[in-house]
Amino acid sequence: MPIPNNTPAIFDKILADYRHGTIDADVTRARIADAIKGKPELQAFKDKHLAWTDHDDAVEWLDMN
Repeated sequence: MPIPNNTPAIFDKILADYRHGTIDADVTRARIADAIKGKPELQAFKDKHLAWTDHDDAVEWLDMN
């Protein structure tokens, strides 16, 4: 699923780290949650474009081992 051009920079950074294999699924979810705690207005973007990160079976996560 493509990410929109207007993706908040914090989400871009988190997803880049995930794509590069430097963080796993649990860390990805935790960092997204932390970003939203710091800026609650990010919740709407997450719900619309990153909801797939909430479900292990909705995405094939990289194997960090």
